[in-house]
Amino acid sequence: MHTRISEDLEEALKREARRRRSPVSLVVRNVLEGALDLVEGIVEESLNAARPSRRFSSAARSTRRSTPDLDEVYGWQELILNRAATCARCDAGLAIGTNAYRGLRDEPGGPPVFLCSRCVRRLHQHAGDEPEKKEGAA
Repeated sequence: MHTRISEDLEEALKREARRRRSPVSLVVRNVLEGALDLVEGIVEESLNAARPSRRFSSAARSTRRSTPDLDEVYGWQELILNRAATCARCDAGLAIGTNAYRGLRDEPGGPPVFLCSRCVRRLHQHAGDEPEKKEGAA
């Protein structure tokens, strides 16, 4: 795929690629995927808002989608998939070569769990909604 872009945008993409130590094409792909995920999220949220009887609070949504495997995960490690997988939260298909996040657990065992980029962004958004906790505070 070829497209014309401004010199400023080209330089910004090259700077970002150098910062990430990635090829420019991967940065462009990630930006486009992120933009499409964002638009999809906005459309989904708008549709949910239009149907009040189907709306759930974010707490109810996370409880409804929570699984024992996810309760054991203390963090998420970004990786590029070498085999197809499924997002443990939204059941989205994760194709070979796409970025995904693998759940890290204290105890080994059980099948690996993965999240898609969109679900990880939702974690970031929910973390931003909660008040910050200071270290050492109970």
